[in-house]
Amino acid sequence: MTAIFKLTRLLLPTAVLIAGLHAQDAPRPVVVAKAEKASSSSTTTTLTGTVTSPRRANLSSRLEGLVTKVHVDAGSAVTLGQPLLQLDTKLAELDLQLLETQIAQAKIEQAEAERLVNEANRLAKSGAFPKSEAASRLTTLNVSGANLKQLNARKEQLQERIDRHQLLAPFAGVIVRKFSEQGEWVATGTPVLELIELENLRFDLQIPQEFLTRIQNAKRFTINLDAHPGKPLEAELAATLPVKDQTSRAFLTRLTLTDPDKLASPGMSGTATIESSTPADSSVKVPRDALVRFPDGTAKVWLVLTEGDTTKAISRTIQTAGSLGQTVTITEGLKGGETIIVKGNEGLSENQPVRVTNSQ
Repeated sequence: MTAIFKLTRLLLPTAVLIAGLHAQDAPRPVVVAKAEKASSSSTTTTLTGTVTSPRRANLSSRLEGLVTKVHVDAGSAVTLGQPLLQLDTKLAELDLQLLETQIAQAKIEQAEAERLVNEANRLAKSGAFPKSEAASRLTTLNVSGANLKQLNARKEQLQERIDRHQLLAPFAGVIVRKFSEQGEWVATGTPVLELIELENLRFDLQIPQEFLTRIQNAKRFTINLDAHPGKPLEAELAATLPVKDQTSRAFLTRLTLTDPDKLASPGMSGTATIESSTPADSSVKVPRDALVRFPDGTAKVWLVLTEGDTTKAISRTIQTAGSLGQTVTITEGLKGGETIIVKGNEGLSENQPVRVTNSQ
């Protein structure tokens, strides 16, 4: 009796191990369904965003100097080329007056040199005037002409310098901030005013990477501003920046607003409702339970593959375009007609044996 008991104790762990190995090799029971070709579907997505301006600039003077006049204030609407700020031009104007007297003197000298050349040419024809003296007078005329051109160039340069004492609006918009006042000394490159354009406003969104297909297939964009509830604005897709934010895994998408009543202002928040459609020939519908999602935003499904007497599970990475109820639309990764696992797909490994218990 004791010998039998000892033999049982020796054989029992081996039997348990064999049973465990057999259980691991046993196919996992799964429930499957067919991936169906989807008809044309419509998806609505709502995302938050901000109204932005196409142009916003910190304006600075092209010269340093004393501010004698600021023509605008915060909130002032300005037009293209409108004077905004004036620097003191007194010294530059005095230099210009001095230069103008020099130009007048140079013109007199040039006229006299020209008269002497004409006189020498007339006398030289009769042989009563030395050729060397005639050549000298011609040289004097050429020098006076070159001197006059130089003075005129200096005048243009000085006039441009005087013009640069005035700051003009580079585009139409509204002054949002004023940094300088009359009597202050400003340096070149120091911001004195901030100007923002109010035309052609945009609505910027951060689009998650899984929604990019919806943006590309969007039929309509509707913007609802938080400041004006119940007054939706239409918008059109302007651009999607090709470089994504590595942290948020989102892409900047820019919409152009249609705002005839001028409701939007830069900085306003709101929501964009995106209505998109998926063509019938490019998408597949599967039950929501078939999807296995991962923290990095990717998703996959498990397919049943039968080879001879072996039935196993293989994975397929997919792209989704949205969901409706318990159904998910797949835009990439499936063609339709595949047998997919909807129950028992948790923790599956590649090529793991499975046993189909029933179909949906």
